[in-house]
Amino acid sequence: MKEPGYDAYIGWSKKYGPMYTFWLGETPVICLTDYNLINETFVKDGDAYVGRIKAPMFMKLIRSPYGVVWTEGSLWKEQRRFALQVLRNFGLGKNIMQERILVEVSSLIEQINNDINAGVLVHDILTPIGIGVGSLINNLVFGYRFEGKKLQEYHELKPLLGQFVRGFGSPWTLLIQKWYQYAKYIPFCRYYYYLMKDATDTLHEFYMRQINAHIEKFDPHDESEPTDYVEAFLKEKAKREAEGDTNNYFIIPQLLGMCYDFWLAGQETTTNTLAWGVLYLMIEPEVQARLQKEFDMVIGSDRLITVEDKHNLHYASAVVNLSIVPEKPPSLYRKAGASVSPHPYVCHIEKRYCNFRDIIS
Repeated sequence: MKEPGYDAYIGWSKKYGPMYTFWLGETPVICLTDYNLINETFVKDGDAYVGRIKAPMFMKLIRSPYGVVWTEGSLWKEQRRFALQVLRNFGLGKNIMQERILVEVSSLIEQINNDINAGVLVHDILTPIGIGVGSLINNLVFGYRFEGKKLQEYHELKPLLGQFVRGFGSPWTLLIQKWYQYAKYIPFCRYYYYLMKDATDTLHEFYMRQINAHIEKFDPHDESEPTDYVEAFLKEKAKREAEGDTNNYFIIPQLLGMCYDFWLAGQETTTNTLAWGVLYLMIEPEVQARLQKEFDMVIGSDRLITVEDKHNLHYASAVVNLSIVPEKPPSLYRKAGASVSPHPYVCHIEKRYCNFRDIIS
C-alpha cells in the first residue's frame, strides 16, 4: 500500500492499469490516469460527463441546492453561461481584469517591501496572497476590496473558509455524508458536522447581508452597467420578471449558491496554488535563478509582468504550466452513472508523454 498522495495514484496506475476504482467514503470513484483515455473520455465524449455527484450534507449546510459547482442540466448551463458573460463584461481575459489583478500584486509587493524595511526577517506570504485573492473575488462579487476597515472582514471570513474546506475533505465527513442527519448526534461524528455548520452559518450570514444591502439600493430602472456580480444578477432577475418570465433560475437562493461557489472554489484554490508556487520556487533555487535571469532580460526592473509578456517568457511559462499547476489533484468528480475522475498528474510524469522535470531543469 502506497502512502496517501501522488505516490498512491502512481502505484495503483502501475499495478491496476490506466483505469481503476478507489473509494471516497461510501462513494466509488473511477480513476483515469492515461492521457489518451482522459482525452477520449472528457473531450470527445464530454457531454456524458457534465453531471455532478450529490453531496446531501453540503447542500443542507449551505441551505441551497443551487450555484454551478454542484448542479447540472439546464440550471447549470444557464447559470454558467450567465456567470461567464458577466465576468467577460467585467474584463475577464482583457486588460480591465489584468489591471485589477495588478492592483493586488502591487499591494502584495508593497507590504513585503515595508516588512523588509522594518527589519522583518520571516515573511508571511500566505496571508497577503489570500487577501489579494479575496479582494479580487469580493470586488467582482460584492463590489469592494478588503482594505481599511473592510480588511477585518477578510480576517473573519478566511478561517471559516479554511475550516469548511478541512471539514469537507475529512474522511469522517465523507463517511457520514449520506446519513449526516443521524451522525450529527453521534459524539465523535458530530464534531465534523458542527465544524462545517458553524462555518457555513457565519458565511451564510455574510453573503445574505451583502445580497440584502444590494437589494435595498437596487433600482430596476437604472440603465447604467452593473459594477459587480450581485448587481448584474439582480438586473437580469428584474428584467425577466418585467417580461413575465417567472419560470427561471434567477432567484435569491441561486444567487446565494453562486456566492458560495465564487468564494469556496475561487479563494481556497487560487490561494493554495499561488502559495504552492512560492514554496516550489523556495526549494528549487536553480529554477528560481533561471526565472530571475529571464525576467531581468525580458522585463527589467521598472514595471510589472503582464499577460502580453507571456510569449516572450518561455521558461516562466514552462515552469507555471508544467510544474506548478498540474500538481494540484482534481477535487471534483464527474458523473456518468458513476463518479469518474481524471488524474492528469500521473500523465505528466510518464516518460512516454513528457518528463517535465527534465524540461525545466
